[in-house]
Amino acid sequence: MKLIFKLAYFTIFLVATSSFAQNETVLKDETNTWFTVLNRLTINPKWSVSNEIHERTGAFLKEQGTFLWRPSVDYHLGESVELSVGYSYINNKPNHPNPNPKIGVIENNIWEQVLLKNKIGNVNFQHRLRQEHRWFDTVGQNGDGSYSKTGTDYANRFRYRLTLNTPLKTFENGKVIFFQAFDEIWIPQNSGLAPKSLSRNWMYLGVGYKFNTKTNLQIGYMNQRDVLANNTFITTSILQTTFVKNFDL
Repeated sequence: MKLIFKLAYFTIFLVATSSFAQNETVLKDETNTWFTVLNRLTINPKWSVSNEIHERTGAFLKEQGTFLWRPSVDYHLGESVELSVGYSYINNKPNHPNPNPKIGVIENNIWEQVLLKNKIGNVNFQHRLRQEHRWFDTVGQNGDGSYSKTGTDYANRFRYRLTLNTPLKTFENGKVIFFQAFDEIWIPQNSGLAPKSLSRNWMYLGVGYKFNTKTNLQIGYMNQRDVLANNTFITTSILQTTFVKNFDL
């Protein structure tokens, strides 16, 4: 297990240092605003059902961006390992000046996930490894320069996220103010699941207020960096609000 953690930290280090490559063209997107609701129903110590709803807007609340629904079933191997299988419905709308997507497109994907947890002092770490199998609309350019859907394509993608969470202040009534940060890399794969290239990086910093062990509210800033072409990138500043509410059966 320690070897996995060391490899994860090394991967994040490589991704961070690679962002300082020279001769890059970096475009700037308008500020996005994202809202997320996370729920989990614990059935017993081994099984739970989770759900995510994401509403993402572009141009600081002016444009509809992405609506995402992601349910899953989770199996818990003790306190440090969690296995999940889930489904995602993603409805993407154009978010100018970001050229992806050019028109509204829909994606459906099925995914498997491993979540590894460890703690060093007061800092909790999570390593999330997710394998996605994606079916999504393809887009082509018409003779008049406009774009339209041309069909459906299939692709695989791997995602890895390293998250750390630590309390900043604990009150006598048990409520907690905490700090949370994560970095996530997105890697498209070929048909044999071999990685092709890095397509996206997320870096997030935020604070949260824990009302109790099952409910918290988080606000934070995230930088999204997308690859458009060789040495051409677009970065997006994102203001993110997340509400977490869990339940027991």
